[in-house]
Amino acid sequence: MKVKAENHPVAGVAFITGGGGGIGGATAERLAANGVSVVVADFNAKLSEAVAERIISRGGRALPMAVDVTKLAEVNAAVSAAEAALGPIDFLVNTAGHFQWANTEDISGNDFEDMFRVHVFGMHSMVRSVLFGMQKRRAGAIVNVTSIHAIRGQAHTTHYSAAKGAILAYTKALAREKSSYDIRVNAVAPGPIDTPLWRGKLEDAELEEKMAQRSKIIPMGRLGTADEVAAGIAFLLSPGASYLTGHIMTIDGGEVMN
Repeated sequence: MKVKAENHPVAGVAFITGGGGGIGGATAERLAANGVSVVVADFNAKLSEAVAERIISRGGRALPMAVDVTKLAEVNAAVSAAEAALGPIDFLVNTAGHFQWANTEDISGNDFEDMFRVHVFGMHSMVRSVLFGMQKRRAGAIVNVTSIHAIRGQAHTTHYSAAKGAILAYTKALAREKSSYDIRVNAVAPGPIDTPLWRGKLEDAELEEKMAQRSKIIPMGRLGTADEVAAGIAFLLSPGASYLTGHIMTIDGGEVMN
């Protein structure tokens, strides 16, 4: 698929957390197809390696890394290694995360803390690690992945919705703080996207029913794809979005209009 250069990053290095997942992997592949060198970082080394291998097989440049974003030492080491191998990091995409359905009274303190450690502390650790270089160069673009659950709320996900809400607030605060350095900070808020994370461990019949029920409340009548979210992320990193910062792009088939 050909993408106009002005609507896509055309050079530089991108560090993608959760790069082995559906949205992270699609973003890595989309950026690499347009000449961006990508660091495919994921908690699961096999997943990050698989994405990197696909990129390299198509002539792109990719570096797989096993990184636990909740461990600051690993984050700092990964950023240093990535810059040594590929050069300064121009773009950061924070997609790392996990999901859990639970009644609020059943969410333990550990569950709540873990949700924030992955989504919020992990994001902050990555941002902090790349900011020093971006500020020195007075250039950079960051995209964080939040969720429409942060905007509309979702039953049985209070800890997840709260963590995603924190990402939304963090994105806007950071955008205001770093705009004078010409560092743009935006976020995408996906709705239901057909990824392994969304599918979970449901059997085929259960999955079909879940998709049918959710599609009824989506004006476009279907689930989104990881590549559709990746396209939004790529745009926010691109020169075409040069006057956008602190923006939350909902990619949800119109669901939050309801």
